[in-house]
Amino acid sequence: MRVADLMTPNPETLGPEATLEEAAKRILEKRYGSFPVVDQEGRLLGILQVEDLLPRPENVPFSDVEALQLFGEWVDEKVLEEIYRRYQKTPVKAVMRTEIPRVRLEDPAGKALEILVKSDVRHLPVVDPKGKLLGILTRSDFLKLFLRRV
Repeated sequence: MRVADLMTPNPETLGPEATLEEAAKRILEKRYGSFPVVDQEGRLLGILQVEDLLPRPENVPFSDVEALQLFGEWVDEKVLEEIYRRYQKTPVKAVMRTEIPRVRLEDPAGKALEILVKSDVRHLPVVDPKGKLLGILTRSDFLKLFLRRV
């Protein structure tokens, strides 16, 4: 079985200039865990996952203290209004993941599954040789396959 047999073709995407507010609204509206980010020609630039929109604990340099960090800046957990202001003005390209694995149509499905279970990427882009986004593969696609085979 090949990647082409499992992927969702022509996935919905975001442009790099979309704001994080727009991205968050679409994620919630569509109930997606991420969106691929593409340029005007449809070439994959990166991926924005829900996790990228949330503060995460990080170690403060030279200490054992953990604090929340969002978009590379320390965030006071009491300042939710500031997070919203950042969402309104920050473009997707500022926080999207660019170093992400990708697969091709002809790749074996097993290769894609291995990437999904070994990496922190939950949505695996499928691209052509020029980097144009053709589809997306998720962990759920494999669950559906396993259930269909039973």
